[in-house]
Amino acid sequence: MTIVEICVEDAVGVRRARDGGADRIEICTDLSCGGLTPAFDEVASALEVAPEGGVQVLVRPRPGNFVHSREEVTRIASDIVTLSAIGRGAPVRLGFVVGVLNADDTINVDAAARLRDVAEDAPLTFHRGFDQVRDQDRGLDVLMELGYDRVLTTGGDPAVAQPGVLARLVERGGEDIIILVSGGLRAHNVAEVVAASGASEVHMRAPGVCGTDRAEVERIVSALRG
Repeated sequence: MTIVEICVEDAVGVRRARDGGADRIEICTDLSCGGLTPAFDEVASALEVAPEGGVQVLVRPRPGNFVHSREEVTRIASDIVTLSAIGRGAPVRLGFVVGVLNADDTINVDAAARLRDVAEDAPLTFHRGFDQVRDQDRGLDVLMELGYDRVLTTGGDPAVAQPGVLARLVERGGEDIIILVSGGLRAHNVAEVVAASGASEVHMRAPGVCGTDRAEVERIVSALRG
């Protein structure tokens, strides 16, 4: 069964996505810039109404690139510690989404390792900054060596899922890391991308007039599961 992760901006969106059949949630704020760290009280509210698959929190201190300074990496680490405390005792599991690159479009190994350590045993996903990595095969190997659980990627395109590249990454990752497929996915095309890539998990928005649309989530789930 393909796991459906829906990206939302608030606890209302979490509830709508859950009621529409989503398996897991990513929460962030300011989706117009690709997402930033949400308010901590919003995360606490999200945990109370999330589906059983839990909540992933994007921890990103600013818009723009993923070449974070040492101070920014320290802020990301500090936010993970604070959010971990919020997640203790929650009814569902809390995980994190981070992305740290070097100026030469390689993964910042020292920063990525630090964040893996700070997250302890929480699920940890490398953000779509991965799409900017030049050598994605090597990048995936690095993330597997560091113990990341997932990588969120289109396969390298700025906006659209690339099934051929994604299929190669899925095969390379095997059982060691999950390729969380994204990139322009909606109910009308998600099943086709999954079939072509072999992905076990997908990530997308379900936008409506007033934020996350429960009916659109239902259509996504139906497209994948009939």
